[in-house]
Order: sequence, then C-alpha cells, then structure tokens
Amino acid sequence: MIYSTLIWIPTWLNTYTHRANQKHDPTINYTTLQHAPLPSLSWTLVSLFGLQTVIGLVQWSLHSSSQTASSSKGTKKGSKGGDSSSSVFSVLNTSIVIGAVGTLICHVFAVLFGAGIFNQAKETSQLAVYLSLLTFYPASFVLGTDLKSWLRIFVHNSPGTYTEAAFYCQGMMAIFGAWLGSIVIPLDWDRPWQAWPVPCVLGAFMFYCIGTVVGLVVSIVMRQRAARREFGIGPGTTQAGSKKNKSE
Repeated sequence: MIYSTLIWIPTWLNTYTHRANQKHDPTINYTTLQHAPLPSLSWTLVSLFGLQTVIGLVQWSLHSSSQTASSSKGTKKGSKGGDSSSSVFSVLNTSIVIGAVGTLICHVFAVLFGAGIFNQAKETSQLAVYLSLLTFYPASFVLGTDLKSWLRIFVHNSPGTYTEAAFYCQGMMAIFGAWLGSIVIPLDWDRPWQAWPVPCVLGAFMFYCIGTVVGLVVSIVMRQRAARREFGIGPGTTQAGSKKNKSE
C-alpha cells in the first residue's frame, strides 16, 4: 500500500498543478500522465531509493549481528568499533553498484519482452530502475557480491534462510507484477495509467507488497520447521517413537 501510494501522490500533484495553470492561462495544453508519465513517476525514485536504503541497512545490520553472534560463541569479544562506519559505506557502495547492474539486466529483459530499444527508451530505463530497486538493490545488502548465493536463490529457486526466502518472494512477485501489468497497455480504454510504463510499475509495486506478505509467511513456516527439527518434533520422530514402543 505504501509503494502504491508513492506513485499516486506525485501524479495527483502534477495533475493539480497542470489544472491550476490551465485556469490562469487557457492556452496551456493540459498534459496528463498518459502524455508525460516520466516527470510524474520520477518523483518517486528518490523516495523509493531512500526507503529501500534504510530497510537494506537495517537488514544488513541484523544479518551481520546474527553472524557475529553465532561465530563468536566460545571466543572472546573483540572491539571493532572503528570499522562500523567504513563497513557501512562499503556495503552501501557495493549495493549501489549491484543495483546499477540490476538496472541494466532489467532493461535488457524488458527489451526482450517487447519494449522498444530506441522508442521510449527513457521510460523503459525508468521501469528498469524501479524493478532493480525492488529486487536487486534490497537483496544486495545481505547477499553482497556472493554470486553463488544469487544464482542459488533466483536461478535455482532454492533459498536457504528466512531472509533469502523473503528476498526471493519479493523479487519474483515484483517481476511477475510488472509482466502482468503490461496486459492493460494495448487496451483501448484511453486511461492515464495505461501509459508506458505506469501499469508495469503499479503491478510491480502491488505484487511486491503481496510478495512481502508471502515471504513473511514462508519465513514463519521455515522457522517452525527448524524449531521442530531442533526439538525433535515432527512426523519422522513420532514414527520412530512408535516403532520403539512396539519393539519394547
């Protein structure tokens, strides 16, 4: 809901501004989102980048703290207070580079799925930036430059941890929503939100929110299964226990 709202607020402000200017000067042509979607949607890129950066840094700090806590069992605590700021900047720089590479990959796939190479190239690039901010950029804070983990999660479809499952669900649902949103573009409804790439962006945002909920549910299920295995609760253990009782 937050991501979808970020699209409509600047669009409404842009539409209101054009209408106010047209009242003062009737000779001004009224341009809707259908004729100029790029200025309206560009307002949300900075907000989305900042929001995903904050969320990514929080996830990175939680992930790094859990890794250090698990690795420091039985060892003495070390003082590494001076390396925290530099590590934050290095992680941020790495994530920005991965996000840029993800933008290029999303742009290539958008062209392969039917977007024009030269026609509306700016709009296609904007869609690629949105998809990268929803898929590659947030996952890069945790996965980093580990290519094996990227391939295992997004190519082989086998996330191993709760965080990886959340990234997988969010990314795949966002890409599916962008593809599903392109269905309404060729329809002759003549609506402002049918302009390229507005339906794909809205579909990516809405399905990203759905993927967030699905990822949360999958993470909870994975935690419950891990807890059952840890405490020996499950169908396999119950069958083994029943066999022992029968043998006795």
